[in-house]
Amino acid sequence: MATISTMTWQILGKRTVLLFLMALGLVACGQKGALFIPTDPESRDRAIFPQVLVPDTRPATPAPTPAQP
Repeated sequence: MATISTMTWQILGKRTVLLFLMALGLVACGQKGALFIPTDPESRDRAIFPQVLVPDTRPATPAPTPAQP
């Protein structure tokens, strides 16, 4: 009969392998091809990463300035 410490190490080893395989599966989830920067016309209106983190709060068109005399 195995000692308690040997059985504990076997269980921990199996759990470690299972955890590693689950993490590997999650990392690979959704990967389908190389990353690239889109150049099609539809991608021009999409937000870039800094705009997602800090949205621009200024109005889209500048306010008209009063005419100078």
